[in-house]
Amino acid sequence: MRILQLIDSMAVGGAERMAVNIANLFSNENIPNILVASRSNGPMNDFLLEKESFLCLHKQSFFDFRAFKKLVSTAQNFNPTHIHVHDSSVFWGVLLKQFIPSSKLVWHAHYGGFSGDDQRFGNKIKFFAGSIDAAITVNEELKNWIEKELTQIRNVAYIQNFPDLPVPVSRQNPSDVILCLANLKPPKNHHLLVNTFLEFVASHPTYLLKLVGSTDNPVYLSEIKEIIRKKGMMDKIHIEGTQLNLNPYMEEAQFAVLSSDVEGLPVSLLELGLGKVPIITTAVGQCEALLEKGKFGYLVEQGNKEELLKAMKHVAVNISEAKDKAELFASHVSAKFGNMNFLEKYTNLLNGLS
Repeated sequence: MRILQLIDSMAVGGAERMAVNIANLFSNENIPNILVASRSNGPMNDFLLEKESFLCLHKQSFFDFRAFKKLVSTAQNFNPTHIHVHDSSVFWGVLLKQFIPSSKLVWHAHYGGFSGDDQRFGNKIKFFAGSIDAAITVNEELKNWIEKELTQIRNVAYIQNFPDLPVPVSRQNPSDVILCLANLKPPKNHHLLVNTFLEFVASHPTYLLKLVGSTDNPVYLSEIKEIIRKKGMMDKIHIEGTQLNLNPYMEEAQFAVLSSDVEGLPVSLLELGLGKVPIITTAVGQCEALLEKGKFGYLVEQGNKEELLKAMKHVAVNISEAKDKAELFASHVSAKFGNMNFLEKYTNLLNGLS
């Protein structure tokens, strides 16, 4: 195998984390690989083990001929057996394959909304799905959607994301902090979490809420800041922004909350799992299956403020129970979501392509 990965940017996000985790896995296993970011570089580049195997094209638009020419030249020199494209990079991946016809195109679908109402570009893929040799999905819902809507893609596999924490988390003295690891953008529904926390803190005044994630959606960020300002909660709700080192946040958090409307299989939940942080999450995407219907954490209905508030109050006063669930989840993540598990399924998929 010789793998060329193509992703939009190296910003901090679930797909970007997986692209880096996969690149590092390949490097550790001596599998020739290169990672190309089409649009922009970013913080995730710092986590790459082999910086020389990374290229940024600085694409200005879809029709940036200069950037695409550089991609073709790089690909032809590298001569990949497989082109592994993440989410929207599938469009350039289809074009690139025309210049390297011997390679196979593998689309890695991360965005859980493809199978729902918010398809983004998902409904456009049907026009060239026949050029995609295989698809990897991060949950069963996406797999079912592709098999139903994109029947030209004959090889579809659900392969779980895997986490990669460079340094173990030491949770000796967590404090009254609630952690949310999610980029500040609409599918993550921070509005729900912030508004629920406003009620929660009335009965648990020692708690803080820390929002860790990128803040490159100015409208969304402004909305969250306005809620915090209006309620006079600047000292209780902290927007931390992008953070590369998550360990200090996981070490201090009493528990974590993910209040998303849409998810695939969140890498953040796997990282919190390895960090043994108790988790409350909405039952969207693969989250319910991931926590085995509440065995490893706490599940609430999407958009249900009352359920979320009840769960947060429950965990705050039953922290020993929550820690027990977190310990079980840590063992589960280590056993089922290790990088070797991913590599075995990935290799089997690629070997099966004719």
